[in-house]
Amino acid sequence: MVDVAPQAVTQTEASARPSPARYYVLALLTIVYALNFLDRTIFNVLIEPIKKEFALSDTIMGLLAGFGFVLFYAICGIPIARIADRFNRLNIVAAAFAFWSAMTCFCGMAQNVTMMTLARIGVGIGESAGTPASQSMIADLFNKNERPRALGIYAIGTYLGVFLGYFIGGYVNQHYGWRTAFFAAGLPGIALAAVLWLTVSEPKRGAQAETFTPESLGPTLRFLVTSRTFLIVLIGFWLTTYTNYATAVWIPPFLARVHHLSSAEIGTYAGTFKGLCGMAGTLIGGLVVAQISKADDRWKLWAPALMSGLAGPVFALCFLTDSFALMVTALALGSFLVGFHLGPIFAIAQTVAKPSMRALSSAIVLLSATCFGQGVGPLVVGALNDALKADFGAQAVRYSLLSTAVTTVLGALLFVVAAHWIRGDIKRAS
Repeated sequence: MVDVAPQAVTQTEASARPSPARYYVLALLTIVYALNFLDRTIFNVLIEPIKKEFALSDTIMGLLAGFGFVLFYAICGIPIARIADRFNRLNIVAAAFAFWSAMTCFCGMAQNVTMMTLARIGVGIGESAGTPASQSMIADLFNKNERPRALGIYAIGTYLGVFLGYFIGGYVNQHYGWRTAFFAAGLPGIALAAVLWLTVSEPKRGAQAETFTPESLGPTLRFLVTSRTFLIVLIGFWLTTYTNYATAVWIPPFLARVHHLSSAEIGTYAGTFKGLCGMAGTLIGGLVVAQISKADDRWKLWAPALMSGLAGPVFALCFLTDSFALMVTALALGSFLVGFHLGPIFAIAQTVAKPSMRALSSAIVLLSATCFGQGVGPLVVGALNDALKADFGAQAVRYSLLSTAVTTVLGALLFVVAAHWIRGDIKRAS
């Protein structure tokens, strides 16, 4: 088992002799996070065959892709995160990973919309437990200046999972059917959960020479809600997450209806130009912000704001152009730009919270943003599709997706506002 709990050393010694084993833990947790998004994203590329088999509307598909997943994701996430702030986080992540992977397999067994909804709820319950505890572990392995880079690496799991979900889902669906695609997504996670549990140990809390004092829920929540950085970034992240999830769900139907791609082609194009380019943006975002924010902590938000703001007009061009080559180029660039902010925003949630609050802080940011982004985003775009269908037919999806170009710009503006208070709130937390 890899022991990543640092010894009792001073802050200088800890930073001078960081354990190489922490990168193994980071890599493994990143893979877990990637399979988290694989299991939730594969549904998106399977929307068309599932809709056809069960004879459903776009609004219902938006509910299944969104609220069918996030309802219990949100209900269970906060209590589980609170448990993770007090008990063994590794055990929580491993058990949750095995559970959501099994529920992904059950999606492939669904015989009607009710069974599919229950399986999606199960995936949501499992995934609600994994990420806050994982981010809390990473924050105990890397100091505040390393966290944007470490959590940027972790956040590439988002787009690696999106890439794998689109690619595997599109290929397996075309050749073996949508039910087999769910099995292909879920089964590897059950095995990897065992690897995680057997080879990693729980990090020491507050290991980065920070004070760790367990606090009750009331003081914890009061501390977080009185942080202006935390609150404003939270709302901004809701808006950028709307962009991420709504495009993740409706890009495959957009490619099918507007550009007439096959299932395998959708998996290739969406996976490559949204998944891999988004992953590149996330990785570079974490590395760049970790470097440029050493002199001024405000760059932790200024840089994500700049890139998220630029993503708006790029996505608008992507949806409105009739040129396939220009659409693919804009999809790639927009995905890179909107992925840039993920690592730095995850790091903010950890850095403006005390060590005893990190799992809960992460859960509040992640779960509420997912509720808004994945719950509201796919549903709104799906409802707009149905409302605009009479006037625009299959082309309606391109106009519905314009809402995502607006939300990323609004989120960027809020990141700029939050940067005014970030230096004081970091000092307050440490």
